[in-house]
Amino acid sequence: MFNPYSIILGLFVVAGLGATIWGLRVIIMARRSLGWPSVEGKIEVSEISSDEFDLLPHIEYSYCVDKRTFQQTLKFPSDITPTKEFAQNYVDNYSVGKKVQVYYDPHNPNHSTLEPGLAKGDWLVLAIGLGMLVIGVLLFFVAG
Repeated sequence: MFNPYSIILGLFVVAGLGATIWGLRVIIMARRSLGWPSVEGKIEVSEISSDEFDLLPHIEYSYCVDKRTFQQTLKFPSDITPTKEFAQNYVDNYSVGKKVQVYYDPHNPNHSTLEPGLAKGDWLVLAIGLGMLVIGVLLFFVAG
């Protein structure tokens, strides 16, 4: 029969492997965005949320690629802890009507960003996944 400890460790290793793959994918996509072409875009909406629990700014921008107009929302990494100052800084930096460089995926122009490359916490998911994977495998062999 299976040992419940082995099943739990197996699930821990699988979760670590999944987080590692996810982290690698995030890093690869972020690095690819450094080579994306860019076009001039315009900030359409730039505001601080009225929700006291949502301190991320809401910033929308538009841009044209091959005579098609796209409108996107600036996405923020999930690991940041925003403050009112953080949100205000973004709203001030990306004010409504401001012209900005928009970097877009040439294979999918609907996928774009104003800030290409790695974000502050992009390595975190990979590090956690690798840590879980290594610890799980080590414990599996020690317990086995």
